[in-house]
Amino acid sequence: MHSHFTSDLFDLKELSISTIENREDDFFIHVQPIDYLQACPQCQGMKVIRKGSAYQRKVRHLPTFGHRIFLLIPAIRMMCKDCEASFVWQYDCVGPGKRYTKSFEASLPNQVLGATVTHAAKHNHTPTTTVERVFKRWMESESAQAQVICKEKAIDSRQLVLGIDDFAIRKGHTYNTGLHDLRGGTFLDIIPGRTLEELRSYYQKNALWVDLQPTAVVMDLAKGYHTFIKEVYPSAIRIADRFHVNRYVTEALQVIRKQVQRDLPPHARQQLKKNHRLLGKRNDQLSDKEMELVNQFLHYSTDLRSVYNWKEAFITWYDCSASYPLAKMGFVRWLDQGEQIGHPAVQECLKTMKNWQEEICNYHQLRFTNAAVEGRNNKIKALQRRHYFTRNPKHYKQRILLECNEELLSC
Repeated sequence: MHSHFTSDLFDLKELSISTIENREDDFFIHVQPIDYLQACPQCQGMKVIRKGSAYQRKVRHLPTFGHRIFLLIPAIRMMCKDCEASFVWQYDCVGPGKRYTKSFEASLPNQVLGATVTHAAKHNHTPTTTVERVFKRWMESESAQAQVICKEKAIDSRQLVLGIDDFAIRKGHTYNTGLHDLRGGTFLDIIPGRTLEELRSYYQKNALWVDLQPTAVVMDLAKGYHTFIKEVYPSAIRIADRFHVNRYVTEALQVIRKQVQRDLPPHARQQLKKNHRLLGKRNDQLSDKEMELVNQFLHYSTDLRSVYNWKEAFITWYDCSASYPLAKMGFVRWLDQGEQIGHPAVQECLKTMKNWQEEICNYHQLRFTNAAVEGRNNKIKALQRRHYFTRNPKHYKQRILLECNEELLSC
């Protein structure tokens, strides 16, 4: 293979390859700069002379065909005749005093995302401290750039739809709130805490978010969130997240299932308990075998059958309401259907549904849910497990912004 083809293969356009050595499964490539002279970095003049090579620099490059590649680069001493400055040849592919090429360092952050620094270091046979240093430097600039892009997309959006939901740092103790652009598909920011006072304090310090003009905001049924959105975005439509609302109905169904289960014979009780999740599953997504089991369970109790049909009617109402006025009328009919069941668990669910009737029906003005938000919350949970909860709050926030906006990254 000709040397210039080899240079293209290794992406070394400014260097010419003289020889390649194979030492213990690693390749050492002897290179020389293509140009004979280089401009003086001080006066930019070309009246320079070469004074020989002091030593060879051993620089790690990108792996090729599963082998580690090292470049042996001469440290050429130069002197300028005009300003009498002495300097060493400066290469574009590697910084002064660096032991890794720029392309090799640029490849490391992409390997850390979705994994750990330790994993990337073992994969590349590189010191962990080196990978960590490169990744943190990259994360500092890239996270800020990603957030700027997300902010600009949110500000420029004509019909901005925000989604807010909390996620646990330490479950039952410490929580953060994620701010999402549902239409743009981006993670905007992390709000420390989830209480009304913490949300107000954050927005006072970050006036940019107050300047947003969202058409709608999707959230669960937490009173603090709804009160806060009323204050900050009074003209926005407040939409109760469909899957959070549906959970109240399925919980009522499971309460009745447990009551029915207690009075069953041992075999039937064990079978119903083992397959209890089938009752919460959509009827149109059940397989033939699952459908047989569900029909068998529904014969155990008329209450169980009535609540199951009530649950399915709620799913149909969400899917098939053609307009907002029709949805409001259909919701009233569904509430009446629940009233006729008369079970305490259903009555408790209906109380919540009536209190949030407007927010639930608003789904039919703009059909957005927090499904993407829950997906990002799962990413955050996986990130925290991999890193045993990052202690540095700054790095914690930067890492979440990068993991949840991975499609915006340049690497």
